[in-house]
Amino acid sequence: MISVKLAEKFGITNNLQFIISAIVAALTVGGKAIGKEIANRNSTQIVYGFGKILSNLKDENK
Repeated sequence: MISVKLAEKFGITNNLQFIISAIVAALTVGGKAIGKEIANRNSTQIVYGFGKILSNLKDENK
């Protein structure tokens, strides 16, 4: 979808549109992998922080 919009906006050919699609897909997969690595390394802190947020929300609703 992103590559189609870019192709329409800039008048890009189909071959270049395929390359843009591949780059967008690679960035998406790579970003997900980086996010998983961060989550794996910091899982305890993430869960603790989320618990604090939920606790604060619960206290506000009393």
